[in-house]
Amino acid sequence: MVAMLNVYQNLPLVDPVYIFGVLLLTIWIAPAIATILRIPSLVVLILLGTVLGTNILGILDRGIAGVSSLDIEQSQQLLLHRQSLLQGLEKFGLLYIMLIAGMQMNLTKMKRLGLRVLIFGLLTFGIPFYVGFLSGQLITSSLLAAVLLGILYSPHTLVSYPIVARLGIAQQEIVSVAVGGTIVTSVLTLTSLSIVQSIHSASVGAFLWIKLLFLLPLLVIVSLWEIPKIGRLVLDKNTELSTQFVFVLTCLFVVASATLIIGIDPIVGAFIAGLALNRLVPLQSPLMKQVEFVGNSLFIPIFLVTVGILSNPKIFFTKPEYLGVACFAIAGAIGAKFLASWLAGLAFKFSFTEIMTVFGLTMSRAALVLVIAVFGKSANLIDEGIFNVVIAYIVVTCLAGPLITDLFSKRIAEKLVLSK
Repeated sequence: MVAMLNVYQNLPLVDPVYIFGVLLLTIWIAPAIATILRIPSLVVLILLGTVLGTNILGILDRGIAGVSSLDIEQSQQLLLHRQSLLQGLEKFGLLYIMLIAGMQMNLTKMKRLGLRVLIFGLLTFGIPFYVGFLSGQLITSSLLAAVLLGILYSPHTLVSYPIVARLGIAQQEIVSVAVGGTIVTSVLTLTSLSIVQSIHSASVGAFLWIKLLFLLPLLVIVSLWEIPKIGRLVLDKNTELSTQFVFVLTCLFVVASATLIIGIDPIVGAFIAGLALNRLVPLQSPLMKQVEFVGNSLFIPIFLVTVGILSNPKIFFTKPEYLGVACFAIAGAIGAKFLASWLAGLAFKFSFTEIMTVFGLTMSRAALVLVIAVFGKSANLIDEGIFNVVIAYIVVTCLAGPLITDLFSKRIAEKLVLSK
């Protein structure tokens, strides 16, 4: 009893044993709550993370405090250095999502859809960027801050991807377009962020263009060439499944580390690793099932809980003026992504259900937006209120995205079953 009181008095939890215990209990009860409420378990995990976070019960602390004390040059790497346990697990979950997305992508269909992927990627980056830039001009006097807000509107995270994977429609054209567009958007976002950081620190130079135009393409070529060669030796039917799984994780972290070394976010490297492993690991193979099982049962749920922990609903009570800003930002961010999905759907002759599925997949924002917001806060381009508005819009889009994806992707899955 005394030990329990001591734990309560020392919240938030620090010991990894306690933290893992709470996380696993949360992951375990989430499906039951989701069944009762008839909402996706992804949404429940995010809500439970919000409740468990420092701003409500104070049980779990993601360790985001103290951002303003970091050097500006270090801010992009906040989620990668000086991490708390939860930050590390969140990053692992995000990398895992990108790995699975790359491994499950239908590359044959992607070749055929190359132009569509590029068009959708440009739309889902360009339209939100323009809306965010205009919004930035209304709420800030700095042109660079307005550009940063435009970048904040643009990227998205495939938080809803596990839903389409679970329903068995990950190979459908609309999902391939959405996933491919995500990568185009991520590359454009990271490129834009690098330029803004360089302008702010007055360090625009040759190395910026070397890493974007030479080092990254070189890494892609080497990964897509060498990993399959090594994989054919390792992923043999006589090799133990555990050894094969460790090889997949090794590829993930080696390529992600390589992108980090050249100054590019490791989520790009995780997706490259997934693409390199794509043809080596069949969808129905035991290894793929192992990869999915570990991700869907542990790391991806932990990622969703940490997204919820970011929420600080108190800011809108202490500073109610930011409530209007938050509503404006959320409406603009969601509306811009819908417009991009709708225009692409019209051009590609998608049905309304397919358009809404693409919209749901590309609505959610998470870690990449947080990296940008952290840089903006530490560089004094956005204030604390706007930073919390960004957190609110991350949480709302991560809640709405899975709901929309679950609703409309089920209709596609049912239609596929009936057509067989």
